[in-house]
Amino acid sequence: TSFSIVQSYSLAKSRSFSSGSEHPKPKGFSGQQTNQ
Repeated sequence: TSFSIVQSYSLAKSRSFSSGSEHPKPKGFSGQQTNQ
Protein backbone atom coordinates (compact mmCIF):
# COMPACT_ATOMS: atom_id res chain seq x y z
CA THR A 1 0.00 0.00 0.00
CA SER A 2 2.79 2.42 0.93
CA PHE A 3 4.63 1.75 -2.32
CA SER A 4 1.45 2.33 -4.32
CA ILE A 5 0.88 5.68 -2.62
CA VAL A 6 4.48 6.73 -3.20
CA GLN A 7 4.29 5.68 -6.84
CA SER A 8 1.02 7.56 -7.33
CA TYR A 9 2.49 10.65 -5.64
CA SER A 10 5.65 10.43 -7.75
CA LEU A 11 3.61 10.07 -10.93
CA ALA A 12 1.34 12.98 -10.01
CA LYS A 13 4.36 15.12 -9.13
CA SER A 14 6.09 14.26 -12.40
CA ARG A 15 2.92 14.96 -14.35
CA SER A 16 2.37 18.26 -12.55
CA PHE A 17 5.98 19.29 -13.21
CA SER A 18 5.66 18.41 -16.90
CA SER A 19 2.43 20.37 -17.20
CA GLY A 20 3.90 23.33 -15.34
CA SER A 21 7.01 23.29 -17.52
CA GLU A 22 4.89 23.18 -20.66
CA HIS A 23 2.67 26.07 -19.54
CA PRO A 24 5.23 28.84 -19.01
CA LYS A 25 6.92 28.05 -22.33
CA PRO A 26 3.93 29.00 -24.54
CA LYS A 27 3.05 31.81 -22.12
CA GLY A 28 6.54 33.31 -22.27
CA PHE A 29 6.67 32.86 -26.05
CA SER A 30 3.27 34.53 -26.46
CA GLY A 31 4.34 37.35 -24.14
CA GLN A 32 7.55 37.84 -26.11
CA GLN A 33 5.59 37.98 -29.36
CA THR A 34 3.25 40.59 -27.86
CA ASN A 35 6.24 42.64 -26.69
CA GLN A 36 7.71 42.57 -30.18
